[in-house]
Amino acid sequence: MDSPLSPSSARKEAGMFLTLIVLLSGRSQQAMASQSPQDVECILFNDEYLTCTWGSKETLTANYSLYYWYIPPRDENHTAAEECKRYLQEGGINTGCWFNHNEIIQFRPFYIHVNASHGGRSLVIPTKVMKLQDLVKPTPPVNLTIQNLSNNQLQLTWDSIYAKPHCLEYAVKYRSNQDTSWTEHLVSGKIFSFPSVDYEKYYTFYVKSKINQYCGTTQLWSEWSVPVFWGNNATDKGPAEEQAPWFWIHVVLPTASLMLFLVLVILLIRMER
Repeated sequence: MDSPLSPSSARKEAGMFLTLIVLLSGRSQQAMASQSPQDVECILFNDEYLTCTWGSKETLTANYSLYYWYIPPRDENHTAAEECKRYLQEGGINTGCWFNHNEIIQFRPFYIHVNASHGGRSLVIPTKVMKLQDLVKPTPPVNLTIQNLSNNQLQLTWDSIYAKPHCLEYAVKYRSNQDTSWTEHLVSGKIFSFPSVDYEKYYTFYVKSKINQYCGTTQLWSEWSVPVFWGNNATDKGPAEEQAPWFWIHVVLPTASLMLFLVLVILLIRMER
């Protein structure tokens, strides 16, 4: 017959059992947290389409559904929530939602709610309200052009395909082939004057844009534009590019000529024999 446990032994086993439960509960909560993304990121690309993303197939273990709605003015009826019509997927897992131009309404509160069901539990990303005018990411500027002005001055101009160019501000960055870092300037219009240039240098210019403070509140810059170049690219573009023509002219051609001359001499000697 088994002897009963002493009070101290019983308390010890109960404490170990509670500790085990706490550890298992903590691991379960961590697993659920890893399955549930914490936030949704939305970007309105050039006022043309909107994407909202919440993870990747490596971080998600369930297919989430997105619901959205707008709060209309007071004189209109409340609009019911609608589910995303075009999900973005990776390996069959919903990772985001794509909205076309007709589904986008700026200057109204935009609400989204994302949830999923996994293992009999509901996974929810809390409802989020956004201002779409603050989420605009323009396309990069195009048609960069450089003109020479008097007194060694350059003028850089560009165009934008954004539908409301008055809502944009710009940043210009440039450097020469002899610079180790980029110089960057903020510009309000589509023109930048470079006060003094060195004709012995080779310059590279980029431009990017974002919505200004009069049309939205955002830090979303466009990507940098295709670069435009100016300067003496025949003499000095940089160490690597400078070395190539020099190597061919001063090393390869003389060596090849000497080898050809030696071959001809050898052939001539053999023919005389």
